[in-house]
Amino acid sequence: MPACLKRNAGIFGLKVCATAPPNAANFATLREIEGRLKSIKNIEKITNTMKVIASTRLTRAQKAMDESRTYGQTSNTVFEKAETKPLEDKKTLLVVASSDKGLCGGIHSGLSKATRRILQEHADADIVVLGEKAKAQLSRTNPNAIVLSFANVCKDIPTFADAQAVADQIALLPADYASVKIIYNKWLNAQSYEPTTVEAYSEEAITKSG
Repeated sequence: MPACLKRNAGIFGLKVCATAPPNAANFATLREIEGRLKSIKNIEKITNTMKVIASTRLTRAQKAMDESRTYGQTSNTVFEKAETKPLEDKKTLLVVASSDKGLCGGIHSGLSKATRRILQEHADADIVVLGEKAKAQLSRTNPNAIVLSFANVCKDIPTFADAQAVADQIALLPADYASVKIIYNKWLNAQSYEPTTVEAYSEEAITKSG
């Protein structure tokens, strides 16, 4: 009923009902505003708690990483001093150390790009992938090169038993590899990582080194 007719109806003693237009703004009451402010403060407390937990986990992981680097640096020094080189007549195996976790920015894509760059030099190389994220990316570009993959092995801080289990499965692969290139993200700071390659050699290559 139009507004003009409603006014005329009121003049003749009829009941007039005032209705709000459909596009009228609904203003929050003071109690609703107080509830929203309280909810925002609670979210802020939860977020701050999560930041503290994340910082503690990062510090713990960084400490474990620094302690384990000593072993890797020592083995690299041994290979460098012995001038160990891969055998030219055998294939290369690429082990991509990714993870199953998402929302990690360019961590997984950086590993995949580094792997594809190495494949340009070693076209016949095989790939072993740790983690579902890098596997999904490499499966789109190099599906035939993937000979083995692992899932649910990188959700927590890896242990020696985890590494041993992975190494045992890799050792069962039928091919005879001259060298194994492990591609991983080298930690620079809390915001950036750098895809890095560390090389391990076969027993035959180590024996023939000077």
